[in-house]
Amino acid sequence: MSLKDKLLENRRLNEQNQFKVAEQQSRLTYELGYSSIENIKPDYGAMYDPFVKIYSDLQLKLQNNTSQNPAFDRKYCDDILNSVNTIKVALENIVSNVEIWEESVQLAGLMNGIDLMGTTNTRYKTMNVLSGNLKGGLQIEAVDNDINKMAFNVYDDEGFIEKIFLNKFNKLSETQELFILIPSTTEQNNDFKLLNPEIFEQEIVQDQPVLTGGVTETYRKKDKQGQVELKSEDIGNNMVQDFYTVDKDIIKNNIIFNNEMEKIATGILSEYEGFDQAIAFNNNILAQVTDHYLRTGKALNKNQQDKFIEDYKTWFLETEIGNKFPLGEPKPKNTIQPQEEIVEEQVQEEVVLS
Repeated sequence: MSLKDKLLENRRLNEQNQFKVAEQQSRLTYELGYSSIENIKPDYGAMYDPFVKIYSDLQLKLQNNTSQNPAFDRKYCDDILNSVNTIKVALENIVSNVEIWEESVQLAGLMNGIDLMGTTNTRYKTMNVLSGNLKGGLQIEAVDNDINKMAFNVYDDEGFIEKIFLNKFNKLSETQELFILIPSTTEQNNDFKLLNPEIFEQEIVQDQPVLTGGVTETYRKKDKQGQVELKSEDIGNNMVQDFYTVDKDIIKNNIIFNNEMEKIATGILSEYEGFDQAIAFNNNILAQVTDHYLRTGKALNKNQQDKFIEDYKTWFLETEIGNKFPLGEPKPKNTIQPQEEIVEEQVQEEVVLS
């Protein structure tokens, strides 16, 4: 199976899991007369029972000066006490992850949304359990009877999903979420357009510049005589509209365009500690245009980073700039504008350009 097929299969499994969430939510209306199935809850008492006895025994030895390794025993007692705060922080981190998850699921596969290709199927299930969207819950254990290796075991109604070590989870939560979000460059893209009126056509609305969606005359395709190429198209109601075509090759070779695109793309590559977010952006956003996919969970070498930057430029030209735009007002079919109006318009354009 190719990398692309593996990523698409992972997305399919996550979408299937989300469908299961929708099914369970839909049944709620029809199950008001039935008692709900209780979710699995952590049994903290059962986990702490052996450590309470160990703590008491060690404290007694320390007080009676019978401990063979006082430094180790004091450290172990401190670890037992500190484990309570570890659990508390982990539960707080779960809440903060769930808050982000709920909104991000709605944007799944889009900017600011969940990376459906890179987020593993088990993690996707886990987040739906933690958010209460799927029946299931948590159990807690001290792996190998080690208080420093506490872990949540996550279950759904079909059984065990995955194990989450609390110390690792809390460390991860200092910099990112349990899942991968696709970065958004919408604001940077719009700022680039607004700050470059020599490329992107603007009009003033209530004393503020507003993008029209089109480009200035320099970046419109010209005919052999140097005039803007216009194509008249039927728009219905016995009316036609003139359209010009954007010359994306000129934009592609523009120094300002290249510099700004490199800044935005480099920002994605350098903003996070790893490359997970950049890979998520590539596989979910850029690949729609380039059909080039990156393996998740891997660092990107120099060549891959350079390609990411060039692919961002390609994606921007394809998706952020339209291919054609209307020019002037619609006019009735078979109506030719007077020659003097055309000449006058050309003169006016020459004055503006000069």
